[in-house]
Amino acid sequence: MSDRELLEYEPMWTTERDQWELHETSMGYQPILKGDPPMAELICDDDLAEQVIARMLAAGVAVVGQPN
Repeated sequence: MSDRELLEYEPMWTTERDQWELHETSMGYQPILKGDPPMAELICDDDLAEQVIARMLAAGVAVVGQPN
């Protein structure tokens, strides 16, 4: 993973932060773009996904818990 790859996702925790939420799953968090319909952001690189999610959490992106 390069810094440039991470920067491509930066709006998710900065300028577009209010458009995103993190859904809690049994395997961690899934970034979801709010909308009708909501859309999941799939990040195939596990290390990159962990970094994006960590930054989203640190920036205060809303977290939606697992359904009961």
